[in-house]
Formats: sequence, C-alpha cells, structure tokens
Amino acid sequence: MTRRRLLLVACILPLALFATAWLLLMFARQGGMTPYRVPQGEARVVPTDATVIERGRALARLGNCAGCHTAFGGAPYAGGRAFVTPYGTIYSSNLTADPQHGIGAWSAAEFRHAMRHGVSRNGVQSPVFPYANFSRLSDAELDALFAYLAGVPAVPTAPPPDALEFPANLPGAMTAWRLLYYRPAPPLPAVAEATPLQRGAAIVEGIGHCAVCHGTRGTFASLAPGRQLGGGRVRGWYAPALNAQTLAHYAPGAVAKYLRGAAVDGRAAYGKMADVIAQNLQHLDAADADAVETYLRALPAVPPVRETARWQLPTGQRALGDRLYREHCADCHGDDGRGESGKYPALANSSALTNPDPINAIKLVLFGAAAPATPQNPAPYTMPPFAQTLSPAEVAALVSTLRARWGDAPRPVDAADVGAWGGIDER
Repeated sequence: MTRRRLLLVACILPLALFATAWLLLMFARQGGMTPYRVPQGEARVVPTDATVIERGRALARLGNCAGCHTAFGGAPYAGGRAFVTPYGTIYSSNLTADPQHGIGAWSAAEFRHAMRHGVSRNGVQSPVFPYANFSRLSDAELDALFAYLAGVPAVPTAPPPDALEFPANLPGAMTAWRLLYYRPAPPLPAVAEATPLQRGAAIVEGIGHCAVCHGTRGTFASLAPGRQLGGGRVRGWYAPALNAQTLAHYAPGAVAKYLRGAAVDGRAAYGKMADVIAQNLQHLDAADADAVETYLRALPAVPPVRETARWQLPTGQRALGDRLYREHCADCHGDDGRGESGKYPALANSSALTNPDPINAIKLVLFGAAAPATPQNPAPYTMPPFAQTLSPAEVAALVSTLRARWGDAPRPVDAADVGAWGGIDER
C-alpha cells in the first residue's frame, strides 16, 4: 500500500504543481491582487469645475453610457437595461447619484477603480461591462466622468438581479473568466492631448469600446486574440470588421461623415448602428471623427471568418430571387443594383451582402431600415419592410440572390435560416 501511495503521489504532485504555477501565472497576468483592492474609506469629493463636468458629459455621450444604463422607458442612468448573452441575461447597474442603489456614496478613487479594473464594492463585474476598454482612459478622463455622473439626479431603484446560466452562475465564475481572458493594457493618451492617430485609438479602443460589437468572439464570449475588430454577431446583428481592407472602397473622409450621421452615397446607418449614431456618435466633432477614420484605416486587414467553398445558387431559387428583385427592389436600387446617388444605396460593396454572415440582409428585407435623423442627414430615406409581404422561403431566395450577385458566392440561405435569424431583437 505504501508503494502504491508513493506512486500515486509521484504522479499527482507534478500535475498539482503545474496547475498551481499556471493559476499563479494567470492570476498575475490579469493584474494580481490590485484589481481586488477596492478603495475604501476615502471621502467623496466631487469636482465642481464646469469645464471638467462638460468634458465628462462629452465622454459619457461618446461612450453611450446612457444607452447601456437606461432601461427602455426607464429613468436615465438608472440601470436595468437587459443584455442577453450566451451565458445568461445581465442587467446594467444604476449610475445615478442615489447613495444606496447607485454611485452616490462612491469616492472618485472607487469609481476609477471600478472603471479600470471591473471590480467594485458589488464584486467582480461581468465582461458585458467593457472595463478592458475603460481601463485605457486617463485618471483625468475618469474623474471628469465621475464629476458628470455625480450630477445625475438620484433614482432609488435597484436593477433586477442577473439571470446567469451554467457555468457563469457558479461562485467565482467571473474571476475565473478574468484569469483566462482578461489582460489589462496601459492607459492611452487622453483624447484631447493626442495626435490624430492616437486620438482615434483612444476613442476606438477606449471610451468608444468598438470591439464590444465589432470584435470576433471566442470561447465564453471572449474577444479572439488578434481579432478585436474582426467582425462578429452581436444582439441579433452582424457588426462588420473594421480595418484598412474593409474600408478601402469608401472615399477618404466618408467614414467620418458616416459616423457623424451623414448618408454617404446613399448609405446610412441601420439596425444597432443607427442607435449608436443617434445616441452618441452623431455628436462627434469633426476632428474626432477624422481621427477615428484615420485609426481604422491604419489597422491591418484580418482575414474574415467565412466558408472557403463557393456555392452555386439553385436555379429555382435564383429565378424566384430575380423575380422578387424586379418586383420589390429594382424601382429604388435599379435593375443593375447601382441605386440612385444621394437617395438609394448601390448594392455593390454593400456590407449587408458582402459580410460573411447573412443576418443583416435577412433583417433588412424583413424589417426595412430607418437611418437616424441627424443634422448631417435631417430627412433620411427609409427602406420599407417586407415581413408581411414575403414568405420565409421568398426572403431566403431574395437574400441568396442578392448575395450571389453582389457578394462572394456564399452559402445560400433557406427558410429555416430566416426563421432562426429573422426575429425581432430582444429588448
């Protein structure tokens, strides 16, 4: 028995030592003990300088803080907005000045810590809260945000508790996620003090947290290494990759105009991007928008995740799609798909048709599109919905035909795809 025990120990001990060393390494790489040392006992001192508060307001708008921390029909910043994820539903927190349910009792140091490390007096936060991006902000920017939020009227309501699923509902699950996937990065130069390229990086990688939607997701919703802006499906839509290659067909300056709410060659924002532009990006000043475009155009191309096979569209589906296009689409987009300058977008180079994921095209056909009305586009043209006109099989034929004509010969979609992916977004 003694010999067997020695053999067992000899086998298990190296594995245990390896596992311990690996955990310690992962723990160090996610920041060591620093994230878990939440500042306590510091006095709540709120900056009162009007310039600082205005800077915080601009940052909050640029980061779409109200959009995420306001439930539909709820008070601004009172939290409760539901985010449906592969591991359950997360509800955003209350950011009002309420001392019990909001951040009205927090010190500036506690706020900076939560924004930078994703750990607050309420524990380790879900990565739905993009602290990996907010950690790139300078102390001055975080203090400006704190000053602005301190002036938001208190709303004494608590958001619903998160409804997490296995394994996210296990104790310590969020800490385990950090060990595996979170690698803190140093702050970026403050937007107001940076070169145009740095300024664009600070917005995209920092307060704008663009990768939350435009990143490619890996295991447990982690951002895949090297594909932070590689494109991916988010909340029922596909956010395309953003880099020099995907933006190459846009004329210089077009991306900046689009971000500020303009229609470029008849193309304006739709779906979730329309919400983002309406709520925050339309307020970008021209220099910030130009900086974002400069940075995105400097990013190297990332090969899209797409099927390598080239598909042949079935003859019957193509014939049906061609007929539906003539009946419902050609009047605006033209028989040749060139559209009409200033009104209707051309279908060539349309991201909805060239994306590796067809979900945007399906939803556009079903529900139409309405760009936000902005000073850059005060009377936007809209696309009508066809959910009450076309059957799932007809939608599939039309989308497949459009993507075969102006896409990259992707897999045709069928009625089952339309049924699975064409639902109304959860709110």
